[in-house]
Amino acid sequence: MDADKKDEFLQIETTAEISVSSNPFEKIIGQEHAISLVKSAVMQRRHVLLCGVPGIGKSMLAKAAATLLQAPKHEIRIHNNPENPERPIISVHDCDYSQKDDDVSDYIDTKYARPEELPFDIGVEMGYRCPRCGSYSLPEHNLCMECGSSKRCDHIGDNSYHGLFRMLDVIQEPALGSHSCYEEIDGTVYEVLYQRTNRDTIQITRQVAKSQAYPREEKMDISQRILVSRNTSRFIRVSGASPVELLGDVKHDPYGGERGLGKEAYLRVIPGAIHEAHEGILYVDEIAALGSYQKHLLTAMQDKKYAISGHNAQSSGASVRVDDVPCDFILFASCNLEDIQKIIPPLRSRIRGYGYEIMLNSWVDKNSSSINDLYRFVAQTVKEDGKIPHFTQEALEEVIDYAEEMAESHDGKRNALTLRLRELGGLVRIAGDLAVQDDCEITEPIYVKRAKSICKGIELRIHGRTKSTEQVHRDYGSYFF
Repeated sequence: MDADKKDEFLQIETTAEISVSSNPFEKIIGQEHAISLVKSAVMQRRHVLLCGVPGIGKSMLAKAAATLLQAPKHEIRIHNNPENPERPIISVHDCDYSQKDDDVSDYIDTKYARPEELPFDIGVEMGYRCPRCGSYSLPEHNLCMECGSSKRCDHIGDNSYHGLFRMLDVIQEPALGSHSCYEEIDGTVYEVLYQRTNRDTIQITRQVAKSQAYPREEKMDISQRILVSRNTSRFIRVSGASPVELLGDVKHDPYGGERGLGKEAYLRVIPGAIHEAHEGILYVDEIAALGSYQKHLLTAMQDKKYAISGHNAQSSGASVRVDDVPCDFILFASCNLEDIQKIIPPLRSRIRGYGYEIMLNSWVDKNSSSINDLYRFVAQTVKEDGKIPHFTQEALEEVIDYAEEMAESHDGKRNALTLRLRELGGLVRIAGDLAVQDDCEITEPIYVKRAKSICKGIELRIHGRTKSTEQVHRDYGSYFF
């Protein structure tokens, strides 16, 4: 900060006069070295391990890093495999159209048609044609009016015997409300959607296919669905509480993938966080809590692909496996210093070899620049909370005094200010709540003083003294936030 700006907050009346930046990195206080490394890591696609005490901004750093990500270029799709339905096929669509064919790819044509004008096979699937004689009828009819054969129709209600009836050919599969396919016209592949708008009108939407490079035979013949859309957030935060969350799964179906009875395997596949974070950031909060799943995470980081399979041996999904699902992500992981030994050595080696281990500061020297930073922190806390009044200059000075007390009691540092901003933010919110209780439109020093006694730890209130952070961790285990 320039010398002429160091005292700019010392003459304010309230924090309402302090402008709050929208840049997420500028909201992180006292971690300039870490911010510099994080920006470099995202630019160079390196992994990051953030280590430090709770409440100093590890999660904020990871979220801020996500704002530097470029828009994803890939869309992951899963296809039915007719030869082996329990081994669905993965394909990756290049969706980076920003620099090519912008005028063509945006073309959309919509028209309406009568059901009898539909192509024969589409008319059969939507319930308008008899598959035997080709006669036209409405989807509410389950039998052809000409030959009496069963046809697709709109099933009424949730009849648990429909699956058995379809297996015995008593009834056909339900009529589709919409049907999507690909069509080639003059060498250009189009995505076409046929959709029922009412009983006798079909809306037909035709758009140039985004990925012209795909084999056209696959486009026409293989059913597919989007597994990871290019429009989804590529900042994925996980706790590692279950393998399903991290690695994906395959849903159970009591009929398995039997055609006409159960749901096909490719429709039951669920991507894991490692797949959803493809081209983005996977943030693992408290990575030591992953335990044995760290090995799976390491494999995904090394191969940049990881298979999805069912995790329940009693489920029909256990027989399904989808190989080579992309998962090229940047790992951001956080841990407390006492938990770092719980990270398996190969994973730490991978992070050190292809990224950064960053130790975050828990305190900063007290000077005009750091005081101004804490003033700004109070202002942004008030703004983000939205329910507490702004602080006066004198109230801010009380907050600074408390930050100095915390630096001495928690870190043994004098003439320093704490960077445990989650706890300091608790003081700000409690003081603001006390002001609201008294219908005060501004937070005065008296409310900060009252908040200090409320913010004291349980140990201090019971024993009259505080335990060191290390002793509390030994007594109660690791903190999870």
